[in-house]
Amino acid sequence: MIHDATSSAARAGLAAGPGADPRLDARDRIVGLDRAVPVSGGRRVAYVNFDNAATTPALKDVADCITEFLGWYGSVHRGTGARSHVSTRCYERSREIVAAFVGADPDRHTAIFTRNTTDSINKLAGLLSREERPRVLCTILEHHSNLLPWRQNACRVECVDCRASDAALDLDQLEERLRAHSGAVRLVAVTGASNVTGFAPPIHRIARLAHEHGAEIFVDAAQLAAHHPLDMGRPGEPESLDYVAFSAHKMYAPFGAGILVGPKAAFERGEPTQSGGGTVRLVSEERVIWADTPEREEAGTPNVVGAVAMAKAAQVLGEIGLERIAAHEAALRAHLAESLRGIPRVRVFGAETPEDHSQVGIIGFTAERMDHSLLAAALGHEWGIGLRHGCFCAHPYVMRLLGVGAAEIEKLARKADLNDHSGFPGLLRISLGLYNTRREADYVAEAVRDILERGPRERYILDRPTGEYVPETGCVWPEECCPL
Repeated sequence: MIHDATSSAARAGLAAGPGADPRLDARDRIVGLDRAVPVSGGRRVAYVNFDNAATTPALKDVADCITEFLGWYGSVHRGTGARSHVSTRCYERSREIVAAFVGADPDRHTAIFTRNTTDSINKLAGLLSREERPRVLCTILEHHSNLLPWRQNACRVECVDCRASDAALDLDQLEERLRAHSGAVRLVAVTGASNVTGFAPPIHRIARLAHEHGAEIFVDAAQLAAHHPLDMGRPGEPESLDYVAFSAHKMYAPFGAGILVGPKAAFERGEPTQSGGGTVRLVSEERVIWADTPEREEAGTPNVVGAVAMAKAAQVLGEIGLERIAAHEAALRAHLAESLRGIPRVRVFGAETPEDHSQVGIIGFTAERMDHSLLAAALGHEWGIGLRHGCFCAHPYVMRLLGVGAAEIEKLARKADLNDHSGFPGLLRISLGLYNTRREADYVAEAVRDILERGPRERYILDRPTGEYVPETGCVWPEECCPL
């Protein structure tokens, strides 16, 4: 199970073929790669997945671990039978592994299992909302999950802009805001890496700035944890991270688990953000004695399978090496960005890495005179390429990148009120995983070039409520693709 990681030395290297990186020894550890999918014209091609920023495929190690664990799966914490004891041990061991994955201090930090990163952020926002309208600094780069919870929990939210020159986070403006409100900012909430451009702000430098002005820092590491080394640092040090959250489904572990890591003391004051079974020591008709953290913040029966999957994925990623993963994806990203920039009518966003930011393997791009939705549909239905298009739950940032002004946004709002999303602005996004190869990168570049030069091979119909294009002849993916 999770305590017995499979040795990569016992496994073969990357799948043979052009673009395979023999140094990473990881491609054959992924479930479902090279699966043949139907495309237009009745052909079948090997599926190419470039949608890792949304959800990564599962590691075989994780699937094998879960298969083994299900033979012992049971209720945790209070059962007296073997299944309960084994499940409890695996659940708590999973907590230790995931916390160690980000360098948490077991004496000072707690790791709380949640449903996903969004759930983690809502929990933290609920915790802060007990204070009188705390001031929170966010950034325009944020996913909605690191923006809306702060707004909904009555925080005074200020948003730091991106730079006009390169669309990276404006660190000078962030510092100016902290100085202007020195001692009054409760939290700086910042992405570990943008899910639109891949820009990764210098989170430890930001932590130092936040701490110098009396604030704490929260890092949304959903797009960072599986792609780049992440270390919270020792509590109390100037550049240490106070809170970190990320999701299993973006680190090659399905089954729906997330994690929120932060100081134990922060969760021990007052009542938990959710209450119910498992959060108490005693309940009488008059009073409640709450359990210690993390139990007090994990109301109800926990997702034990998801926790075990997340821990196993953390073990495997650590075994492969986050530095090696980052280097592989950086090289592949640079190659693909250069290929896309060489295609007429294509504009690549965030192609160059600013000196004061790093980057993860995400590329956003547009194609002149072709709707992003139509190009995405042709790539999927005609070439078997999976990527994402639209605004990626980061509307303010994408609108800023595309130069969409307030008047146009108001028009879009009126259309959205009528359930019409046709013609909405957006980008296409290629997001890389540790298993992607140069051959796949060249294939998607070839596909984009071909579609822009020759046009889509199929006729497509626009579905106005969703803004999606679908083939006139119907979806090429038949019912039998679903195992249910």
